[in-house]
Amino acid sequence: MKQTDVCIVGAGPAGAIAALFLAKEGINCILTDKAKFPRDKICGDGISGWVVSVLYELDKDLLLRLAKQPFLLHSYGIRIVAPNSKYIDLPFIDNNPVDQRIPPGFIGRRIDFDNFLIEEVKKKKEIELSEETEIIKYRKNTEGITLISKEGKDISARMVIYANGANSGFMKDPGGIIKDNKYTLTGLKAYYKGVTGFHPQNYVELHFLKKLLPCYFWIFPLPDGLANVGVGLDQYRISKKKINLKEKMLEAIETVPYLKERFANSEMVSKIQAYGLPLWDRKRRISGDRYMLTGDVASLIDPVTGEGIGHAAISGMLAARQAKRSLKANDFTADFMEQYDQSLYDKIGKELNISSKIAKFIKHAWLFNAVVNRTVNSKTLQHRLSLAMTDLEVRQRLKKPSVYLKVLLGR
Repeated sequence: MKQTDVCIVGAGPAGAIAALFLAKEGINCILTDKAKFPRDKICGDGISGWVVSVLYELDKDLLLRLAKQPFLLHSYGIRIVAPNSKYIDLPFIDNNPVDQRIPPGFIGRRIDFDNFLIEEVKKKKEIELSEETEIIKYRKNTEGITLISKEGKDISARMVIYANGANSGFMKDPGGIIKDNKYTLTGLKAYYKGVTGFHPQNYVELHFLKKLLPCYFWIFPLPDGLANVGVGLDQYRISKKKINLKEKMLEAIETVPYLKERFANSEMVSKIQAYGLPLWDRKRRISGDRYMLTGDVASLIDPVTGEGIGHAAISGMLAARQAKRSLKANDFTADFMEQYDQSLYDKIGKELNISSKIAKFIKHAWLFNAVVNRTVNSKTLQHRLSLAMTDLEVRQRLKKPSVYLKVLLGR
């Protein structure tokens, strides 16, 4: 049986970034994953400014190398389309003076982005990467935690960082998180070639179609003329209204006039794939005696934007910092580990809470349409919404009903 101070279960963005931050501090760890890289993950493929910030803190040269990768597009904004088909283009306000060569966001397939991180992991002597190792259960003892794998490659660790995604059994045990279908999004995704009409600066697109509110249809441009096209809706509505999400996705492409025009000469070049996303719904414990939950295992997906990779990156970084504190103090108790929870919620808790409030506004198509109608002709309102992407004080105001009343009245 292998032994280590820290074992990280799952080598996606949260796990790989946690391992890289530990290596930076000279801390040895074992990083496991049930797959062999490169491997794909069903995802919208948006890589937000949070990832840029985290990688800059990790290693600026690594971030510069990432920015030069041919599998990425540099993205400079977001297009929001209302149920009435009117849209607003909101450039990302880049307040990060990192480097002019680095954009505020990227778009790239997960198979490529995740493998880029894994190639960096393989360079670090402090990290032992154990691929094709599926950890299926754990056993606590006085010295730490024994992780039991399906393949018989068991590991003994003083502490564990769980980072193995939305379907992790460790979300429930030891995490204590029970999925709620009102806050679990079913997403469908396919790759298309030949979609037209993208913004020249590669804006990601969220289309809020009336039949899918408060969720949306998305189109994200990718290199080589590809596009990630998908749709998401919470499992509660799917079940209650007996919705066939695949039919809704294809129906939108074929019947919504502006989408039909943009997809006229397109071709689906992959299968439609489905996945579940545990959306953030409330603040909860995401650590305990000798363990931390990160990324999707901790239900950190933004309930409005679907932001997942950025929050995974932040949680991986902060989990590594907590691991360093625990090892130094030789304290792995739940009380001591709770510093991780606090640091994470200090960083993104307010953002997640505000998003959950804004989601309630999005449910009302008439109000959404009216606000977008007013914003289309107002550079001032467009600037405010752009600020809301990065400025939490501005976003805080957006959750107040009075803000939308003022917009409608033109104030």
